[in-house]
Amino acid sequence: MQIEAIDGSFAREVKGIQLWQPMAAADRAAMLEAFSEAGVLVFRRQALSEEELVTFGRMVGAPSIYAETAWLSATPEVIILSNLLSSDGTLLGGLANNRLDWHTDQSYYAEPVTGCFLYGVELPAEGGETSWASLFNAYETLPPELKKAVDGAVGTFSFAARVGGRNRKVNDNHDSERRIRETLDVKHPLVNVHPKTGRRALFIDPNTVTSIDGMPDDEAQDLLDRLRAHTIRPENVYDHDWQPGDLVLWDNAVALHKREGFPSECSRLMKRMILKLDPAQHIIPPVVQ
Repeated sequence: MQIEAIDGSFAREVKGIQLWQPMAAADRAAMLEAFSEAGVLVFRRQALSEEELVTFGRMVGAPSIYAETAWLSATPEVIILSNLLSSDGTLLGGLANNRLDWHTDQSYYAEPVTGCFLYGVELPAEGGETSWASLFNAYETLPPELKKAVDGAVGTFSFAARVGGRNRKVNDNHDSERRIRETLDVKHPLVNVHPKTGRRALFIDPNTVTSIDGMPDDEAQDLLDRLRAHTIRPENVYDHDWQPGDLVLWDNAVALHKREGFPSECSRLMKRMILKLDPAQHIIPPVVQ
């Protein structure tokens, strides 16, 4: 097994390994170490059943069940993302062909499940690319005045704000009304410290962070806009052009991501899993009361 930087980016590609086969203990340890350090790992040319996806998920963390039950496969730990239609004409899974702006998953929970992977099954001829931005790199390259402003800051993360800013006429199979009722606003620090390495990472989520404690709204929004613009600078970003059999594993506590839209006449089928990660090896954003 080899683990290499991808085109000079922060992301790492894991080569020389077949995820459908048992993984040697030394290889698993090296993979988990690289994941903890980089936050994004890429595996190419994998051929995996849903059972094998669950087995891989258990090598990384604890597979969890996603809140959108209409998105779940027959294997409940596996989430379906697609624009395909079932035999009765309803959307199979979630998200359809919509563009998704920069965000991080589950930031709006008091105990966010930060691990996640996507596995490419059927890809469109154009569009659908996914990008990740390193929140480690973003913090480490902040100008001193922004570091001073964000260190110790606490933000309010709101699921209602996230879905309220979207076009509700778009069918992406979200049960938004139920999710809003069940998901109260929470507060998290905007900077977290890695438990093993001591590296600091921003924890921002555009369109989900609604305020910063002790800061006027206009100042808070200006700071959040500046943090977002800094985080998604090209030197902090890895762009992934999907091929069938690609699996990308990432840590939502240390990486933002976005997805480009694609033509409705093209088909896209992805399988996704969310994972509880080891708090001794990964940042788990704490809730602030």
